[in-house]
Amino acid sequence: MNAGRTTLSFLDLALMLLSAFAYTHFVNIADSETQKKLSEASGPGAAMLGSYDYAAQDFFGDSNAMLTDFAKTEIQKILIDQPQQLLIIEVAAAPEIQDGARLRQWETVSARSAAIADAFEKAGQDGTQIVLKVPDKLVSKPADKQGVNLTFFSLETE
Repeated sequence: MNAGRTTLSFLDLALMLLSAFAYTHFVNIADSETQKKLSEASGPGAAMLGSYDYAAQDFFGDSNAMLTDFAKTEIQKILIDQPQQLLIIEVAAAPEIQDGARLRQWETVSARSAAIADAFEKAGQDGTQIVLKVPDKLVSKPADKQGVNLTFFSLETE
């Protein structure tokens, strides 16, 4: 047995296990209070305070979840206009690439959504006011427009 190959296999297994935990966590990240706020925000009387659409390549490099410098700058600017509001992050499902791809479609969407949420939280957004919309299936139909949508809603209820 080659020790280098054994180490690589163990790291691959650890990455797969970590991604499974991350997916499970981010699918269920919204606690009941946040889910209630989200359902109220999506109701007919919801006050949408702002929506921002970006192309995926503006926020991320090819096949990764690392935020670009442009994305980090945009997040800082957005928080000036939309401080402490309910934020819904939606990253479009991308086509799955089988040849040499390290992450599956849902892993990529979850990792990208988490990277955006983390950047907002580090910039000062209250983490309990961030909701991630991730695919409900492991493989979804890829979106026609590959992008990132950030939508802000008022937390006030009548």
